[in-house]
Amino acid sequence: MTTTQRPVGRQRDPHTDRAAVDSVLDLISAGATLSGLSLVAIAEHAGVSRNSLYRRWKTKDDLYLDVLAAIATPLPEFDSPTAREDLTAHLDILITRTLDHRASSMLRALLAEAGAFPELHRRYFAEIVTPRRESMYQIIRRGIANGEIRPDIDVALVNQLLVSPILARMSSGATHDLDPSTTSHNIVEAIYNGIQAR
Repeated sequence: MTTTQRPVGRQRDPHTDRAAVDSVLDLISAGATLSGLSLVAIAEHAGVSRNSLYRRWKTKDDLYLDVLAAIATPLPEFDSPTAREDLTAHLDILITRTLDHRASSMLRALLAEAGAFPELHRRYFAEIVTPRRESMYQIIRRGIANGEIRPDIDVALVNQLLVSPILARMSSGATHDLDPSTTSHNIVEAIYNGIQAR
């Protein structure tokens, strides 16, 4: 599990960490809200002591950020022969996460309560979303550099066009018919009709 970086201190117990993360995901996917949960309720559901949670996470924001980091699948090195293949692989990972009911529930909960957790929302985008977005940017820029993609395209816009269909399906909960391999391929092929070099 990927966790946010913390100062050196009391050694963390991976079992407790995993139990707490799983409890948040279970409770949120069952209908709980981020604001409605308490560290006490999470500890009880996880079967761990309240003190163990308070020692690790001083606030719910800190715990929720670790939960969000845990559902963000680590990205591999994208080194396929073409940017087209790497973009497809990148979207495949995003779609696979979208199909995870608990992960999607957590992300929808964050978006629904962004106003109540502005710092969590900011940190999520700064620490988790931005590095993944930059990975997409690098793939697109590599495609431009090797002559595969038109040099006049807007890199940020192309990234938005690629990921928006997936995010829209996740937001609506209509993900039952998504196949990671097929969907990622179809999205990239549709976008490439407009961005590939002629």
